[in-house]
Order: sequence, then structure tokens, then C-alpha cells
Amino acid sequence: RDQKLRFEYLGLYPFETISPLLMTSQSNNAHSEKVKILMVAEKPSIAKSIADALSGNRGPSQRRGISRALPVYEFTTERFLPINGDENKKCLVRVTSVVGHIYSLGFDFDAQDNKEKKTNPRDYFRLPVTKKEESTSSKLRVVDHLRALAGESSHLVLWLDCDPEGENIAHEVMAVTRRAIHSNRSSSSDNEKFIHRAKFSAITPKAIRDAFSSLEEPDPDLSRSVDARQELDLRIGVALTRLLTWRCVNIARKRFSPSTRMISYGPCQTPALSFCVDRLREIESFEPTKYWKVQVEAKLSDGKSYPLSWKVPTTYVVKDTRSKDGNHEECATLNKQSGSRIVERANGSDIFASSLTKSSQAISPPVGLNTVALLEAGSKAMGMSPKTVMNVAEKLYSAGFISYPRTETTRYDPNGFDARAMLRDHSNHPDWGRSASYLLRTRKSNKPPLRGKDAGDHPPITPLKSATREQVGGGSAWRVYEFVVRNFIGSLHNDLRFTRTTASLSLPNSSEADFELELVTVDSLGFADACRWVLRDIGATTPHKSNVDLIQEGQRLKITKASIEERNTRPPRFIQEHELIRLMDSNRIGTDASMAVHVSNIVDRGYVMLCDETGLPLRPPGPPGRRKQNLPRQIGRYMIPTPLGSSLLGLFDHDAAPSDIESPAMLSHPSIRRQMEEEVKQIAVGDVEKEQMLSSYLKWFEERYVELEGSLTHDRIGQFGGNLRSTNDYLRYLQRLGSFEPKVAVPNKQQPKRKAYNKNRQNFASKHKGRQGQNQRRKVGVVPK
Repeated sequence: RDQKLRFEYLGLYPFETISPLLMTSQSNNAHSEKVKILMVAEKPSIAKSIADALSGNRGPSQRRGISRALPVYEFTTERFLPINGDENKKCLVRVTSVVGHIYSLGFDFDAQDNKEKKTNPRDYFRLPVTKKEESTSSKLRVVDHLRALAGESSHLVLWLDCDPEGENIAHEVMAVTRRAIHSNRSSSSDNEKFIHRAKFSAITPKAIRDAFSSLEEPDPDLSRSVDARQELDLRIGVALTRLLTWRCVNIARKRFSPSTRMISYGPCQTPALSFCVDRLREIESFEPTKYWKVQVEAKLSDGKSYPLSWKVPTTYVVKDTRSKDGNHEECATLNKQSGSRIVERANGSDIFASSLTKSSQAISPPVGLNTVALLEAGSKAMGMSPKTVMNVAEKLYSAGFISYPRTETTRYDPNGFDARAMLRDHSNHPDWGRSASYLLRTRKSNKPPLRGKDAGDHPPITPLKSATREQVGGGSAWRVYEFVVRNFIGSLHNDLRFTRTTASLSLPNSSEADFELELVTVDSLGFADACRWVLRDIGATTPHKSNVDLIQEGQRLKITKASIEERNTRPPRFIQEHELIRLMDSNRIGTDASMAVHVSNIVDRGYVMLCDETGLPLRPPGPPGRRKQNLPRQIGRYMIPTPLGSSLLGLFDHDAAPSDIESPAMLSHPSIRRQMEEEVKQIAVGDVEKEQMLSSYLKWFEERYVELEGSLTHDRIGQFGGNLRSTNDYLRYLQRLGSFEPKVAVPNKQQPKRKAYNKNRQNFASKHKGRQGQNQRRKVGVVPK
């Protein structure tokens, strides 16, 4: 009678032994009028939130199942629509969870009577694969736990995350529980659906209740698309990694690092690495050009000196080679004489504002936040790796602070999204409550603006409730949560409107303007009231201060500085993390759920190192608090290919342009992965058969494998090893190329006294003071008393 004792007792035996008891439990209790429903979530915390939301005021009761790590919540409801319809039939609901994937894809060596270590790498393209139980799931007895609960249930509701990976886990749960649930059903209900899928995007009571009232069917095509991607990545990755490791790992250990465990290939990892190596090749092939930089400053009416922009003759302008936006270097000329003449005329002279031109400009608010934009902001503005940002966002989602963080959609649902209700929740917040209150007063409609794109998956990332720094937990969690909230409020706001005043300045005896000065005055903050970082981009650092009176037409200004400096053009900067995320997204390298992992992999495996703008490796994040003394703040997260990463792509002839698609060089180019992702999407919508797609791509990659294996001659591997060097030597080489910013000297501060060291010396002196006195007296012939 005691369910807890019963399950603890049954947990002592294998499932095959106890399954008959569980399968017949429903028939033995046929007199029971309650329909028993099993609900499965992806994490224990989400299972508790579901049970709390659906159990009403009384709340659920909790008991243990076979797995002690996965609690089971029970409650009774009369609102299970697939059973009730218009009736009010009581249902006993049990809610539990898994811990991610139950199974992982692996090779079935037993089926081939072959051992893994003796397998030729090429055989991995054809070896049979099978689903194997994950180590964590096996340790926690997840399969036995689900089967035991399914043996007492007649309906299954899947509450896994609503993305492709979540759908794949849902089908793993179905594979474990389907037989047990089907055996508990009566013959009269054979045509009735007994497996249901809940679709939700937020862990809030309302979102959970809405999903429970509109259950759908599982999507097998979406799950098959994940299986296809997993099998392709497994077969291709293992085969090529085994080949490269077999041929090259020993020389990499000798020349690069003794800790090198393998030389790996990944269908997403290697194309992502290629973006970083392509930028390295641009830097190495760059030829510097000499130019001259003119610097002129003038004092305005506020007493401050402002830099003036010299109008360089068109034939002598210098291209800005540091960035890839195609702009010109400001105040730079290729003609030394023209620069020297303008500096001579400006020295000791005044300058006149010959004309003022004002133009009204506006910047549209941001669209809804998707995963790629969140990862970019985390790396660029918060100094966090994409993997860390994703982990923090998932924790905020599980805790109910933000909506589901994996989405490609940037457009809010015009029908199901109540903007005013969400703003009302934030109207009293101490940090952004004023912005939210202003929108509540000025917005007349509950509907959000119709901007952005609808990718057909989850809605944009939004906050679900208002919280303070202490409630969120501070640190990285607060930074991510604050950005999500401010972007959300900004996306509902008005345009940022400002006036750009361009003053044309002329030196004495000039027929045309020699210099220009731009001043920005903010007319209406709009969305910048919540997203203040936008003001720095337009050069308006003081939003409430007007620059109208700083300069007037015909006004004479005093030149305070006029100089010319000889410089050389410098190579472009290395790719930063946020730029790599954008490139991967535009080339369809990985999914919104896996991009952060691929970026982390090329760093963890030694193919790329993270450095700041001066070329120093990034320090690992320390505990919260003040920065260490005499350590400057590190700016930027630049991805520098290591000699190992650069030489690895050389094995594929990455630098040589592939003549056609039948070339090993295509193994490192992003076009093949983009094509694969497009066909995986067609599997998800049912337009392409999984087996057909697998057969086609495995054949293509096996052909490239054969070509690569034939090209890995003794000389080729020797060339690979000859390009390897230590990391420190490599960074010094890049420093000489001018690819990093110059290091800024940090003023030496007086070091605090090392009290422990001084104390030890004092103790040592006092301890041996008597002995020193005795030695001194012996020297002068004095006998101690």
C-alpha cells in the first residue's frame, strides 16, 4: 500500500524482472476511475515548475521513483482535454524528468565482431551505429525510472524543450515508455491518441497552462533530422580524426605541445576555424604603405579642445586597413607635402567657421533578441565566451527569469504577445522602471511593433518577471538578464532622433573649407533611454546637454594643436568571437544551440587562442571583486590561430582555391556544411528522406577521405611539423607583423609591505639574537657568565 516503499523495493531488481508487475498494475486496479498520466520534462527543476503550475492551490505531493535523483510529483486534475472533452473526469498526473539525452549515438562494434582499436579509419563510414545509453542516464537509472512510471500510466505528455534537440529527446522517452503505456490501454481505446507533445517557450504558470490546454502530436521528421545530423557528424568526424591523429599527432607532440592528445576534424569545427585562418593569411600577406597623419585641434566656447577632421584630397586618401568596413583613415594622406603645408598654415593661426550644416537623423529601435544577437553581445560587451553566455541564459530560463534562449526569431507575435502587461511588471524597477513607465503612458496599443523576421520557432528572448541584482544572483547572470531586459524595452520604444551639425572650417586666405567638425545633439532619446550604449556609437556621450551653442557660423576659433606624424598602414585585426558567431550564422555553420560549443571546441583543442588587442592571452576569470594591482584591463576577445590550427588547415590545402567540389580542400570550406544544413532542414519538413541524404553525403566524404589519405605523404607530414612552433615565439612573430595594438605602460604603484615576510624575518632575528651575541663575545675573548 505504501507507494514509496514499493518503488524502493522494486528498485532493487532489474527492470526485466519487475516489468510484469508494472504492466499489470493498471488491469489489477481496473475499478479505479482515475486515468493515470505520465509527464516528462527535460530537467528536474522544470518538472517541479510544471507540477506547481498545473496542480492548483493545493500543490503537488512529492515522492521518489526508482531514480532518487529524479523526483516524482503527483496531483489530481480534471482538465486533461484529450480524455475529458466536455466531461470532468479525474486524472492522476505524475510529473518527472530526464537529465538531457537518454541515449547517444555510437558505433556497434559487437555487431561486426571487431575491436575499436583495430578498425581502419575508413571503415567508420560504413560501420553500423546504434543508440547507447548515456553514462549519466545509466548511473541515475533513468530508463528503469521511466519504464516503472510508464507501467502505471495510460497517457504520456512530453514536456521537453521545443527545439530539434528537445524533440529528439522526446522520441527517446517515447522509445523507452511506449510499450509499457500501450499495454495498459483497453481495447476500446485503440484509436485514441495516448502520446502528446506540449509546446511552450517560457517556464511561467500561464505559459505552462496554455501548453497543457493545447497539446499537440510529436514531430518524427524533426527528430529524424537530428538523428541524420548526429550520424553524419559522428561518422565523418571519427574517420577523419582517426586518420589525422594516426599520421600527425606524434610530430605535433614534439614540435607544438606534449599535451596534444589528438588532431581532430569536425564538420562544423573545421569550417569555423577556417574563418580565423583566412584572416591570419590576410595579415601575413599584408604589405604596409607609408602615410602621414595630420592632427589639428581647436578650442570651442566651452574651453575644451576638439579634434578637427582634415578634408584630404581624394587622390591622396588612405584606406583604413585595420577594419573590414571599407572606410578611409581620417586625416591621413599619402602625400607628405600636402600634409606639411596644411600643418604649417594651421600653426599659430586661427580658423573660421565658414558654414554650418544641420541634418536630422534617426536610428530605429532594435528588433527582438535572438540567440545569435545574445551571443554576440555577451562576447563583445560583457567579455564572456559564447558558451558561458549560453550556460547562464539556460540557468535564467530554468529559473523563470527569461524565455527560451534558443531561437532564430526576432519578430514578436502580434496576436499572442501582450507588451503592456510585461512593461507593467517592470515599471517599478529601480534601474529601468522610468523607461518602462514612459512606454506605458505613451503606448496606446498592447500589440508589439511588426519588425524583425519570423523563423517559425520560438518567440524572441524576453524577460518573464522583474528582478533585482540580488534576486538574479549578480555577476554574469545579472549582466545577461539586464541586457535581455534593456533590449526588450528598447525594442518597444521609439526611434532615437538626433541632429548632426557639420561645421566647415577654413584657414585664413583659403578659398574652400580645409577642415570639418561634427557635433551631435540628441533631440529624442527614444530607445536609447534603455539602451544607453547606442549613444557612444553616434558620438553623443551627454544626452541631456545641447551642443548647439558650441560653435556659430563666422566664429573664430583658436587652434591649439597642429602636427604631422609619419605612420605605416597596418594589417587587419584578427577576428573576434562575436564576429565569428556572425560569420557562422550567415554561412549556416552549426545551429543556434551548437554555435557556442563549436567556438569553445576550437579553443579547448588548441587550434585557436584567445588574446586581447595587445596580443596577451586572456586571463581566466577570477572571483568577483577588484582587479589585481598593476594588471591592465584586457580589451577584446580576438581569436588567434595557433601554429597547430594553421598547419591543420594546410593539410587540406585550404589556402589553394578548390578547382571544383571534388577536392579535399572543400573539407575545410564552409559551403559544404551550409549545403548539409539545408538538406537537414528538408528532412525536418518531410521533403527529403533521411537515408537518401546520409548515403549521398557519406559517399562524398569517403571519396575526399581517400584523396586526403593519399596526400599525407612523409614529406607532407614533415612540412606540417616544420610549421609548428611554440606559442610564445608565434605571438612575438605576430607582434612584429603589427597585428596587435601597442601595449600601454602601467604606472608602477608602491607595493604593499609583505607582512608575513617581514614578520618571519623579525621572528628569525629575535629567535637567534642570543646566539649572535654569544658568537660576538667569543670573537673578542669574553667568556659569558
